[in-house]
Amino acid sequence: MTVFVVVTIVVVVVLLLVGYVASTVRRLGRYSEQTEQSLRLVDVELERRHQQLVPFLEAAEASGMSADAVRQLGGARSWSRAVRDRGLGLSAQAAAENALSAAFHAVLAEADTGRNVLGNWAFQGPAGELAVTERRIAGAVRVYNDTAYRLSQAIGAFPSSIVAKSRSMTAPEPFVETRDVLDEQLSAQVAA
Repeated sequence: MTVFVVVTIVVVVVLLLVGYVASTVRRLGRYSEQTEQSLRLVDVELERRHQQLVPFLEAAEASGMSADAVRQLGGARSWSRAVRDRGLGLSAQAAAENALSAAFHAVLAEADTGRNVLGNWAFQGPAGELAVTERRIAGAVRVYNDTAYRLSQAIGAFPSSIVAKSRSMTAPEPFVETRDVLDEQLSAQVAA
């Protein structure tokens, strides 16, 4: 009778362990898929902004706005595209996208002070579309960072970390500007 009890206990423990591993694999897979999908959404929204910036830049130039602000926005757009095309990492991309957002908002701020664009639909239409896209980007980045954080927590927590290591899973990079990227940008500006 004791052998039967011991075998039953061992079988139950093995079944519980297999069940836990299977549920952890599914959970990690779900988190990983959600993280990948949310990053794709960020890319879609960033690409939308790049396309919407073309008519906005043309309208800003045609409305007689400050050439400096428009040039800075064009330069920020080019820098953002270059960082994305070169695949420099999410922190560098976040820095470039933040600079692009800042340049866009600087042009909008200048437009608010100038009377020549208040009733200009050629400017206000693209500006409104870009403002909506800016909010969509912020939401997509927030969703990505939340899912990346959840996946990182699951990968780093014991005992799911054992399952993650066995599946060669690594924590995803958040879409945030880091101090290292800021230091590199400052060094590049000083060198130029």
